[in-house]
Order: sequence, then structure tokens, then C-alpha cells
Amino acid sequence: MVSMCDARAEDFEKVYPLFLEFNNPYVTKEHWRQLFVDHSGCQDGRFGYILFDGEDAVGFLGTTFSERTFGGEKFRFCNMSNWIVKNEYRGHSLGLLAKVMANKNVTITNISPSPQVLKICQKMGFTLMDTTERIILPSLTGPHRRSAKILTKRGDVEAALSGEQFKICRDHSLPWNHHALIRSPEGECYLMMNRSEQTISSEQTIKGNVRVPFARIHHLSNADVFAKYADRLVLAVAADLKVVGTIVDERTLRGHKIWHSFPRPGGARTAAFKSSKLTALDIDNLYSEMVLLNY
Repeated sequence: MVSMCDARAEDFEKVYPLFLEFNNPYVTKEHWRQLFVDHSGCQDGRFGYILFDGEDAVGFLGTTFSERTFGGEKFRFCNMSNWIVKNEYRGHSLGLLAKVMANKNVTITNISPSPQVLKICQKMGFTLMDTTERIILPSLTGPHRRSAKILTKRGDVEAALSGEQFKICRDHSLPWNHHALIRSPEGECYLMMNRSEQTISSEQTIKGNVRVPFARIHHLSNADVFAKYADRLVLAVAADLKVVGTIVDERTLRGHKIWHSFPRPGGARTAAFKSSKLTALDIDNLYSEMVLLNY
């Protein structure tokens, strides 16, 4: 008999075999487990919804909850991810989505949807969001500008933060999560990123597809400060994390151009969100599968 229920922490081992069907060799069991951990303090003991046939998990849709403040107003987020249902139970797929949509007074995000899921989100009234990325390479043009201080050690960054930024730093403390802070006369910019190996396609390399380490930025608090000191920041991060450069959503740069950057190969990328007040400029990758699974 098919049934549906909330996903609890103790359900991870039942759901884990489903995750293997994503066929992603770069996501380990420990990565997947993070979808069943309350990193924000907002999960209320549930981490999504499971479709069961008897005792067997045959479908899953993950939900990661968080709270963020914009314009002095607090907003509750529900990021949905890793929607998977065994073929013979696809008729029940929309039941899982209905459970997510039943959450009231939340901004729902879907940061890494498949094309098929994106179409469903559109039909459900979601707003599409451009998540096309840029690769920023280290540059030696900036070290002479000493007016800014770049912090890349977690302890130093955390000690310099307060309020919501301090909580974000504390909440994103997995081994692959990293943080940086630009302190300048123009203001500060706090960044949260992952050190993640990304695939560079055969069109850009001689040897075919290769995996290259990048710092993938999932949140930056001040695009103006970031753009002005990107050369120094990227150079410091490259040295500290042993990466070849950084990857950032074009959207988060808010129109700023960085000369030592170029569009990430692979073309446009699109996500989706549903909110009564927020816009795409308010949405980033914090508290999502992007940071939990080290995408």
C-alpha cells in the first residue's frame, strides 16, 4: 500500500538507496546525510516527504528550511531539492510537491531543478531565476591596493561577524564550507563558499572532461565591495583553498563587470522560486543542496 509521510532524521537509511539512483559519483553518503541534519534550527524535525510502498521508500522530496531578513522583515524559506520517485510510482510524484506547496507563508526555492522539474514549477506559478555563472580567475592587479583587508581564516571571519551573518557562518560549518570577509573603507562584504571540484567540458580542454577545484560562492553580502576588490579576494582565496579560481552567479554581481572573469561554459542555467514579496536578487544558495551536497 502506497503512503506518504514526513521525512525524519531516522529515515535517512531508508531513503539513501534512492539517492544512489541520481548516479552522481561525487556525492558521498556523508554528503547525502546532510539533507537530514538541522543546520538552521528551523527544520522542526522534518526534512521533506517520503513516498512508501509498505516499508520500502519509493519516492522522496527534500526540504531545507531557514529564516532570512530583508529590509528589516524576517522571511521563512523552504528550499526543495532532490526530488526522485521510482518509475512505477511516478503517478504519485505530484503528491510530494503538493506537500511542499502546502507550507504557508514561506518562500519556496528550487536551486538546481532538472528541465522537467523546472517545467512543473512554471505550471505551479514559480518565478524563473537566471543562475548563469561566471568564473573569476586570480589576478595580480590588486595587491598594491592596501586599503582593504581580506580575511579567509574561518576563526578570523567568524570573530568579525555579528547578527545574522554570524549565524550564517555558524550554520554553514561543514568541512567543505568556507568563508571570507572583505573589510574596506567602502564597507564590508561577507562571502560563504564551498571548495568544490567542478567539471570542465572537453570543449575547453585537450584531455577531455576534467575535474578542477574552484571556490564556488553561494552568498556575498555586498556586490559593490566585492567587485572593487575581487582581484585581491580571489587571489587570497586561491592561495588559501588551493583552487584555480572562483565561481559566482552572474545575478549576484548586480551588473558589475570583472575583467578577469568569463562566463562559465555550458550555457544559461535556470532556477525557480515562489514568493509574494522577494525577488531573484534576494535569493542565493544558502541553506540549500548546493552547500550541503557540495555541488
